[in-house]
Amino acid sequence: MTQAAVQAIQGVRGGQVWTPQGFVAGHIVRFDGAHIAAVDAIGAADTAADLLDASDGYVVPGLVDVQVNGALGWSFQAHHRAHFDAIVAYHRQRGTTTLLPTLVTADVPTLLQSLKVLAEYLAHAHGAWLPGIHLEGPFLSPLKSGAHDAAALRNPDLALVQQFLAAARGRLAMVTLAPELMGSLPVIKHLAEHGIIVAAGHTAATYAQMKRAMAAGLSCVTHAGNASDWPHRAQGELGFMASEPGIVGTLLAEPDLACSVILDGYHFHPALLPPLVRVKNPGRVFLISDASTGAGCPPGEYESGGLHVTIHPEGFATSGRGGGWLAGSTITLLDAVQRAVRLAGMSLHEAVAMATHAPAKLLGINGRKGTLSPGSDADLLVLNRDLTLRAVIVGGYKLE
Repeated sequence: MTQAAVQAIQGVRGGQVWTPQGFVAGHIVRFDGAHIAAVDAIGAADTAADLLDASDGYVVPGLVDVQVNGALGWSFQAHHRAHFDAIVAYHRQRGTTTLLPTLVTADVPTLLQSLKVLAEYLAHAHGAWLPGIHLEGPFLSPLKSGAHDAAALRNPDLALVQQFLAAARGRLAMVTLAPELMGSLPVIKHLAEHGIIVAAGHTAATYAQMKRAMAAGLSCVTHAGNASDWPHRAQGELGFMASEPGIVGTLLAEPDLACSVILDGYHFHPALLPPLVRVKNPGRVFLISDASTGAGCPPGEYESGGLHVTIHPEGFATSGRGGGWLAGSTITLLDAVQRAVRLAGMSLHEAVAMATHAPAKLLGINGRKGTLSPGSDADLLVLNRDLTLRAVIVGGYKLE
C-alpha cells in the first residue's frame, strides 16, 4: 500500500449502500483485511471506532475505467515511466480504483517500448489494481483519426500484433481498431482467441463490416458516437443513396455489442445517454473518462506526443489539428458519474453501475472489482449527498 494509505479500517457504516438491485439503507460493509467479508444490517453493537461513518452518504464500489491515457501532463508512454505512479495516484485519489492504462497511436518502436515498460510496471505496481493495458491504435481509420497522429496509422498486421503481444507479456487486455481496414479480421480473431477484448473505434465501418468483425470476435465499441459514424446515407449496392446504420446504428441493432461513452458533456450529448441505456440496458453501456495527459492541468497550451493541445477554461481540450477536434477529455470517471446524473438525468444507481459493475464485467473481473460483495476487494467510495467525494478506500485502507 502506498504512502497515501493512512488508515486501515474494519468497514463502512453506510447510509445508502449500492447493490446491483438498488441502494439499501442501514447496512454495514464489513472488511476482512483487503476484502469485503459481508454486507449486512447495522446492529446495536456496531459503533466501533474502526468503522468509517458514512451514515449520511452513499457507499459505492470503487470505479473501473477502461480508458485512461494519462494526467498532469504525462502519458503512459515509456518516456514518462517516472510519472506512472503519479498518474495512477491522481485517478485513484479521485475514485478510480481500477484502470486500464491506455496507449494511443505512435510509431511502432515507441509502441513496442511502451508496451514493454508498461507491462513491467503493471507487474510490480502497488495501489490501484491495474488489470491490463488498452491499446488504442495504430490500426485506426485515417478518415476518423481525430486527435491521433495520422502519420503513424497503419493497417492491421498479424505479425506486428504478435510483436505487440510479446512486448506486453500477457498484459494486453483491450485493443481498439477500425474493423474495415485490410487485414483486420485475422487480427480480431487472433486477439479474441488470446482473451483480449477487441473494440471498434476511430472507424468508418459499415453495418456489414461490423457484422463480419463481430463474427471474428469483436465485442465492443470504443467511445460510441465519437470518431465513428452515426446512421447516414451512403452509396448502396443497387446504385442509390441507401440507409447505412454506421457504428452507432450497429450498436443499437446488435444486443450483444457493448460500448463505452465519454460523458464529459462535450464528447457525447447527455440527452442521448438515457435512450442508449434503454436500448442496450446498463450492463452493455459503460462510462469512461478517456482522460488525456491534460487531466488535472490548468487551462493553457501544452505539447503532448507531438500534438499541440489547448485546455480551455470550460474544461475541455482541443488539438491543434484542423477541424477543432477534441483531444481526449480532462475529466476523471467520477466526473462522468456526476454528469450522467446531473446532465443526462440518470439515476445515481444506474450511473454507478455504468462505472463499476459494467466495465468490470467486460474485463471479466466482476467477481473481484466493481461490486460490494463478500470476497470482492475492499475498494469503495463514500459520496456526499451532492455526489462529491468524501473518502476513497482501496484494499481496506482509507486514502488521504
